[in-house]
Amino acid sequence: MGGGSFALEMLFRYAGIWMLLLSVTALTGIILGITIDLRWFVIGLMVVFVVIPMVLAFLYYYFGLRRECFINTIPHTVVVNNAGVTVRMHLPDNGSDEPGAEGSSAESDKEPRIREEFFPYVQMQPYRIGSKSVIIPLRTPAKGFIWIPADAFEEQEELAEALQLIDTRIAELHPAKTK
Repeated sequence: MGGGSFALEMLFRYAGIWMLLLSVTALTGIILGITIDLRWFVIGLMVVFVVIPMVLAFLYYYFGLRRECFINTIPHTVVVNNAGVTVRMHLPDNGSDEPGAEGSSAESDKEPRIREEFFPYVQMQPYRIGSKSVIIPLRTPAKGFIWIPADAFEEQEELAEALQLIDTRIAELHPAKTK
């Protein structure tokens, strides 16, 4: 998941109403500043250049750095089984574990480190299908999401089977919330 699509997903998922409200307030202030009084123009610009960047920084620090969200921006593989979804992140090995490994030519030949994060179906909400991916929101207190690109599977049938398993398991665990 690219940085821009990750930012948009976080923005619409966690602060869509607030950003819409702030944008309307800023636009109203700018329009009133042009037509009525210059002080409204300054208030509109303050919303644009002070308040909105603070809200975006809050989103990044509060949601974007959670383990349930940042996994989407790191190269990873997703394993779907009956217990839940395991995300295997492929972290680059910078050679910090080996003394004197700086500048060695073998750094490019090293395999990436693997870190696994497991998400049981109890934490998941019904998924949302997009044009090129599937987003599985996580229940509170996690407040994150798992992004599965459609091209992650070689065959469309594999993707359909994985989504069917996820849907079935979520429906079994939360029957009233999925209808």
